[in-house]
Amino acid sequence: MANKIRPIVRAAFRCEGLVYQFERIDVEDGLLVNGDMAEVNAKYDDAHIIDDAENRLDICLDGYNLDDPDFIREARQLRAFLNRFKKAVA
Repeated sequence: MANKIRPIVRAAFRCEGLVYQFERIDVEDGLLVNGDMAEVNAKYDDAHIIDDAENRLDICLDGYNLDDPDFIREARQLRAFLNRFKKAVA
């Protein structure tokens, strides 16, 4: 029987920046094999996902990225994600 996907993981996959982090960066760094939802659910605890979200938000808020519509959208998604889950993990 497959593990049930946690709500934080489902929500993380609605944030473009976290999907990029898992599917591209973490796979290229050898942390994940394919970066899909089931693998993230199995390998990353909630605190790790929150840390990744905070790091991605820092990238979005870098001075070079503040005018980029993609980073603006990503920052909005990450703020909503962190507002929902950060208190629960703390």
